[in-house]
Amino acid sequence: MQGPKEQDQYDKQISRLKEALRRSRDLRSRALSQKEMLEQQREKLYQKAAEYGVKPEELGQKIAALKEEMDRLLADADKLIPWDLLEKERA
Repeated sequence: MQGPKEQDQYDKQISRLKEALRRSRDLRSRALSQKEMLEQQREKLYQKAAEYGVKPEELGQKIAALKEEMDRLLADADKLIPWDLLEKERA
C-alpha cells in the first residue's frame, strides 16, 4: 500500500508528464503550421521564378550572374561620372 508521500510523488510525476505532453503537442502543432506556411512560401517563390523563366535549381547561378552584371553596370556608370570635375567644383 502507498503512503501519502508516495502518492504525492506519483501525482507530481503524472502532472509533470501531462504538462510535457501538452507542451509537446503545442510545439508539434506550431511546427506543422510553420512547415505549411514555409511550403506555401516556397511554392510562391517557385512560381515567381517560373514567371522569370528560371528553374528553382538554377536560382543560385542566376543570382550570381545578375550580381556580376550589376557589378559591371555599376562600374561602367562609375566610369561615366566626371569625378575629377566634381572634386574641383567642391574645392
